[in-house]
Amino acid sequence: MSRNASEIYDDLKALSNELEELAATGRITMSTDSWNKDYRESKPAIKHALFSLQEAINATCWMETLPAPEPTADSRP
Repeated sequence: MSRNASEIYDDLKALSNELEELAATGRITMSTDSWNKDYRESKPAIKHALFSLQEAINATCWMETLPAPEPTADSRP
């Protein structure tokens, strides 16, 4: 499946909005097992995730997708 950069940009914005909504309702909790050494509390984890998503949104905002190349006689099966 080939997607356009603008579709990925829209998905990143939607993911950020969904995460903010979950955080606002208090529905995010962190794993308490021994593997989770990075984020024991949800607030710092949410803040980091939202910041990272915003960085990706900022970067993809200016991306454009080139059209797929036309098949040539040499590349046809």
